[in-house]
Amino acid sequence: MVSPLISLMQDQVAALQRVDVPAGYLSSTQSERNFGATVEALQSGKLKLLYVAPERLQNLPDLLGRRTVSLLAIDEAHCISEWGHDFRPHYRAIGKQRDAMGAPPTIAVTATATPETRRDIIRVARLRSPVRITKSFDRPNLWFMVRRFKSDRERLRHLAKLLRTVGATSIIYVPTRNMTDGVTRVLRTWGLEAAPYHAGLPGRARKALLVRFVTGRIRIMVATNAFGMGIDKPDVRLVAHLGIPQRPEAYYQEAGRAGRDGLPAQCLLMWTDRDVALSAKMLKNNRGENSNRVLATARKRGFDAMKRYVTGRACRRRVLLEYLGEEVKRCTGCDRCGVGG
Repeated sequence: MVSPLISLMQDQVAALQRVDVPAGYLSSTQSERNFGATVEALQSGKLKLLYVAPERLQNLPDLLGRRTVSLLAIDEAHCISEWGHDFRPHYRAIGKQRDAMGAPPTIAVTATATPETRRDIIRVARLRSPVRITKSFDRPNLWFMVRRFKSDRERLRHLAKLLRTVGATSIIYVPTRNMTDGVTRVLRTWGLEAAPYHAGLPGRARKALLVRFVTGRIRIMVATNAFGMGIDKPDVRLVAHLGIPQRPEAYYQEAGRAGRDGLPAQCLLMWTDRDVALSAKMLKNNRGENSNRVLATARKRGFDAMKRYVTGRACRRRVLLEYLGEEVKRCTGCDRCGVGG
């Protein structure tokens, strides 16, 4: 199993071991002793399921010894694609590493992928005549809303009022690390217990925050997009974005962390005029860093779709799902259409 996050691998392996499934993982955080024990179990055939990061795939044939891979599973497969995703370079080498393992049967799974991303996954992973299984991306229990504000202070006051009304587990996404600390301080000043999360925190601190969030000891997490894959918290009732994500698939991934228990939940995007300028600047910087014209075009298409989602008059759900290649026959809940509009 190829997985992008060490914490995700650790949690899934622990859950499998609790039900007596012989599983293990290899990561850079392991002690030499634990790493060696996992390799020994792998080579002796005691392991049935091994989790690795994409960076370790190139060493896997040597670690396998005489063993072969019966199935290669790629989790969060959208990370393979350049089409509107920030990706790790080793994901782009998965096809090469797959061939080095003898091209075992392969599955690639993801929760959100545009038609272009799906084609890119197939090409990069070197899948030949694959079976494509696509379910609806629609989440009828989620209510999508957008609110415009004149100032950050007005936005934060509205957010605090909403958090008190919701009174349940919430995630607040912000575009920068500094904003996680700033927004958390303001919410605490107003009597709300919140915690900041971003990639600049030490690994142990991030792990501790995730555990406290999942176990309900932290009810409001203010985070950058580093707080994402691997979150297994079904009862999130509100996901709010302060700012405008650059791509619909990124927004839908983050907003989709609400309501995983199937009960009603809110997805609110709160923006000011400054956010539009900031997102446009970030898009311009990305285009300057990458000379790939096709990639630049895909990013611009994503940004244009997000602007339509935020400022347009069309159904919010329709904008998101049609970008992902799905036809919307009937909206099941957004502030443009109302319930079942």
